This record gives sequence, structure tokens and C-alpha cells, in this order.
Amino acid sequence: MYSDEEVVRPYVRALVQAARDRKMMARVRADMEALERQWNGSPELRTWCTEAHSVPRQAHTDFVDAVWGDTMSPPVIVLLKSLSLYGLLGSVPALLRSFRRFADAAEGRIRVSVTFAAEPSEKTVALMRKKALNAYGDSAEMDVSIDPSIGAGLIVRAGNTQIDGSLAGRLRRLRNQFARAKRG
Repeated sequence: MYSDEEVVRPYVRALVQAARDRKMMARVRADMEALERQWNGSPELRTWCTEAHSVPRQAHTDFVDAVWGDTMSPPVIVLLKSLSLYGLLGSVPALLRSFRRFADAAEGRIRVSVTFAAEPSEKTVALMRKKALNAYGDSAEMDVSIDPSIGAGLIVRAGNTQIDGSLAGRLRRLRNQFARAKRG
């Protein structure tokens, strides 16, 4: 079984390539941000997109035209119609994550994600931003999020690198060490 990200990856590659070829990357990126806001803000949209629909193929493309036809760029409309035809509109969250990675790579951007266990001070965020810029240059963009489930500390992700300084990560590593010691 494939993950949603694996399923949407070819669609995202095609979207990024079309956007680059047509010099529409900024517009497509704005469309994808709008799609994310709509997805997060509309339970009705999420429900419709994640339910199975046994309607004629034309009804799928009509739905995409009705919801997004006048607001999204042609490459995004083609993508959404393709996803709809194959029952993949429920994969929009994976599509958005994958798009960010591919678009950032195509534009030479590095996205640094910092997850804190609790709300950080402005000074702490400024320090992390400075460290990201020092490490990755002006192309670094930093996202900050809060996840109380990590207990304490923080997790930093940049490209394929992850530094887990969270309490949850430390406990997981200790459990793994104890499990290996017990087997050995």
C-alpha cells in the first residue's frame, strides 16, 4: 500500500514542472496556499473530498470547475481535476506538503521547521531564525509550530536533516537502547 505522499508525488512533480515552464511558480504557490486555507477552513470541503463518490467522470471535473475554476491557475485546475477523477482529492494535505518540498527545491529554498513544546519567547524565535540564516543563507525560510506532545525541548527539521532535542525523542531513544540491550 502506498502512502498519500507517494501517490501524489508524480502529480506534484508535474505541477512544479508546469509552473516553472510557464514561469508561474509564484501564482501556483499562491494557489496552493489558498487551497490550504480552504482545506483547513472548510469541514464541508474536507468531507466532500474524502468521501467516495460514484458519479460520472464529468461530474468530478464539474465539481473542480465549480469550486476552483475561476480562482486557480490552469496548472492547479488540471491537477485538481486529475486528483478528483482518480478519487484522490482526500490527499490534499499530502499534496500540499509535497508541493512545498518540490517547489522549495526548484527555487533553491530551504525550509527550516522548528517545533517547540511550548510557546517560545520572541528572543528564542529570533535566535533560531538567525541560526537558520547562518546555516542555510538567505534562502532559508523558518516555520515555527507548537506541539505539546513532545513534552519539552524542540525539534528542528531542514531538508532531509532532523535534530530531535525533545523530551519525547529522548525517551524514545532510551526505550530503543533498553530494548536492544535486553535482546543482546
